[in-house]
Amino acid sequence: MREHAMSTAVVYSIGKGGVGKTTCAAALALHSSRSFPTLVVSLDPAHNLGDVLATRLTETPREVSPSLWASEVNMEAAINRYLKDSSEKLRQMYQYLKVINMEGYLDAIKMSPGIEEYATLQAIEEILSQVDGRYELIVMDTPPTGLTLRVLALPQVSLMWGERIGRLRKEILNKRQMMDNIHGERRLVLDGREHKMPSDPKTDPVMNELETYTSRMRNLSKLQSDAHRSRVMPVMNADRLSLFETRRALESLEKLKMSVGPIIVNKVGMKPTDGETAKAIASELRREVKTLPFMEKEPVGLPMIEMVAGQLDFTRWLPDTLAARDGDVRAPRKVEN
Repeated sequence: MREHAMSTAVVYSIGKGGVGKTTCAAALALHSSRSFPTLVVSLDPAHNLGDVLATRLTETPREVSPSLWASEVNMEAAINRYLKDSSEKLRQMYQYLKVINMEGYLDAIKMSPGIEEYATLQAIEEILSQVDGRYELIVMDTPPTGLTLRVLALPQVSLMWGERIGRLRKEILNKRQMMDNIHGERRLVLDGREHKMPSDPKTDPVMNELETYTSRMRNLSKLQSDAHRSRVMPVMNADRLSLFETRRALESLEKLKMSVGPIIVNKVGMKPTDGETAKAIASELRREVKTLPFMEKEPVGLPMIEMVAGQLDFTRWLPDTLAARDGDVRAPRKVEN
């Protein structure tokens, strides 16, 4: 990713399906767009960001309100892009190994565990790399909690393994270099063509790819753990199942050293006890809790999202680099139909 892309701030709206994280993501993005160019993007395979904004969305960002753009990632296409990119890198790294059955390889890994997570991570990278200075904030409407947490953990896990595999690759290349010094440069003959076995880390395509990959994962890890540029907005309902899932999410986010804003307890008022439940959640989680009231009319369309944005001070979920400037550029505006 280009360095300027990494200066863009990111907020991840996370939670169980059905708790209103898409609505909160849209409300935060609308709030932010009053002061900064903002993109809200859905990474959830079961998209409803377009439904919430009452507009048709594609992977190409669409301006839905002044300084507010929105898009939905086509996850099936994202998985296919990931598989295509992976196979192309294998072809480039191991051109001399024609025994690799790429079609069989793709068929095998397409159904393998973890493919959706890696494809989602690559989609996030693509979004960040395509910023081109257009947006100061990207609000990610994420998949359900379990998948999102695995995606957020991937940069640190992949960085750890990438560095270990890189050290192993260097050992292999060093041993090849020692053999070359003793027996001369070795070449592999396949189909009548000679192929030099790489021994120099600088010219080894596998080593080059490992270094590129670890650099990408290092940049993503830095972004996620930087409170000035990244924050998580947890959204839940006032019930025990949401509480259990939110607690597990907070534990994982703490291990990842990610900055977490106050917890939004949504749809408060559906039951008479919701207010007391929200207080109990704050006490049990030992976290600041903000509540959104239950709305009789489903929040669909920009005027309704504006009403949601007016219920809370969404500055609380902006990363530090933007929170101090929020409201400096424009006064709140009326959103038209």
